[in-house]
Amino acid sequence: SHHRWRLRVLLCGEGTRTVLSKAGLKRDKVKKLSPPILWQLLTAHSGKPVAVKCKAEGRPPPTISWVLANKTHISDSSAGNNKVHVEPDGTLIIKEVTVYDRGLYMCMAKNPAGTDTLVVKLQVIAAPPAILEEKRQRVEGMTGENLKLPCTVKGNPQPTVHWVLFDGTVVKPLQFVNTKLFLFSNGTLHLSNIAPADSGNYECIATSSTGSERRVVSLVVEHRDTLPKIATASQEMTHLPDDDSGHRSRRYVLFDNGTLYLNKVGVTEGGDYTCYAENTLGRDEMKIRITVIMAAPQIKHNYKTYVKVKAGGIALLDCEAVGEPKPKIFWLLPSSDMISSSTARHFLHANGSLSVSQVKLLDAGEYMCVARNPGGDDTKLYKLDVVAKPPIINGLYVNKTIMKVTAVRHSKKQIDCRAEGTPPPQIMWIMPDNIFLTAPYYGSRIVVHKNGTLEIRNIRPSDTAEFICVARNDGGESMLVVQLEVLEMLRRPIFKNPFNEKITAKPGKTTTLNCSVDGNPPPDISWMLPNGTWFSSDYLLNMFDYLVFF
Repeated sequence: SHHRWRLRVLLCGEGTRTVLSKAGLKRDKVKKLSPPILWQLLTAHSGKPVAVKCKAEGRPPPTISWVLANKTHISDSSAGNNKVHVEPDGTLIIKEVTVYDRGLYMCMAKNPAGTDTLVVKLQVIAAPPAILEEKRQRVEGMTGENLKLPCTVKGNPQPTVHWVLFDGTVVKPLQFVNTKLFLFSNGTLHLSNIAPADSGNYECIATSSTGSERRVVSLVVEHRDTLPKIATASQEMTHLPDDDSGHRSRRYVLFDNGTLYLNKVGVTEGGDYTCYAENTLGRDEMKIRITVIMAAPQIKHNYKTYVKVKAGGIALLDCEAVGEPKPKIFWLLPSSDMISSSTARHFLHANGSLSVSQVKLLDAGEYMCVARNPGGDDTKLYKLDVVAKPPIINGLYVNKTIMKVTAVRHSKKQIDCRAEGTPPPQIMWIMPDNIFLTAPYYGSRIVVHKNGTLEIRNIRPSDTAEFICVARNDGGESMLVVQLEVLEMLRRPIFKNPFNEKITAKPGKTTTLNCSVDGNPPPDISWMLPNGTWFSSDYLLNMFDYLVFF
């Protein structure tokens, strides 16, 4: 007997459905009819899913398997993977197809009677741009509203977006067209303060090398009457300067935007003013109170205008002012700088007073306090004198002092440099190798104490040199030069002459009394006369330590 058989393959991609049917006589085995079809072409978009159906009929029912483009065998009984699998009905599913999936795919239908095959050639092309919002949309808006019309696009390569308005105007991203239109980089079109004249079609076009996509938004702007509402007004309390000369002509001007202008306001203009906004639906109102200023600024204690302060101290310049409204205060410095808020050394108090910290000689001069409000200004002039005393070292009132000191080797030597002055001076020692040490300084062998004393430990012969102490402040500087001599060893004074010696002198003749002595450092020599009077070697005016009688 003759039987009929049919092998049908259905190829499906997104937006595409291709059906291939074969008909003929059907025997106990599955076979193809001639003329044979070698392969069927299927085109799919990159990134989209593809379903290729392969339906075969026979007795017994055939099993279906696939040979993929990479020569992999797969059937509904095999595990498959997350990307490719075969459905129980024989459909081959490829998720998110890519260019690497292109090639020949073979569907094989088998039963004990035989085998039939079909070859599908898969071609993968890039997908055109896609717009996520509705392709056609109607939007209604009210007069005065702000609208955003989104146009979100996806694609590879990334599409470009522009809008075409109903009048043919082309709007590109971040391009200034007018104050009402702006296109953001994400494709959203922003419309400000829309009006009925803005009604019409707005077309978003996404374009890339793979194609284009469009979205049309039909905008309808309606005009509706609304209750009036006053949006903005002056502050609740409005202050105006006083002008009550009596010779002016009062004039009120009402501008189109609702502003009321009062020219040359006087005391009689003070009071409540009511603004009314009215249309056919109703009315809105707002009250404004005008207070005419009567008190211009006035600075208290205007007589105190001289301040004297020591350098390094704090100068307080008082400037408390009254007025209505409360005046704002600022200061003009001798350097012509203006101080309206606190700085590092200038502190502006809440009552307007100014404090100057760490006063320097350069801060001396005239300071002007200015108190101001809409009623006028008031000023106060200060004269600041800065008193500074130059440094005095060890109580010596000279700019430079030279002194000689000695020290024994391996001993410790302290050299005082006590400095006084206004402001307190800074003390610095200049070492022989031109190294500057600022008090206080703590080294392993050399220490400069906070009071300026230089301490040298373990004295060396190389320490024989000049050590210079410099004391400096805003008033000037003083210098102490210390010439240090390092001795090998100290020796107590020893007389070279006999301890007791008897000298016979003749009346009227010159007599010399010898007193030679040895010691290190060289000792000072003094003589005591029989009447108890003391004479030192400095007083005797000779170099040989002799006492001479004439």
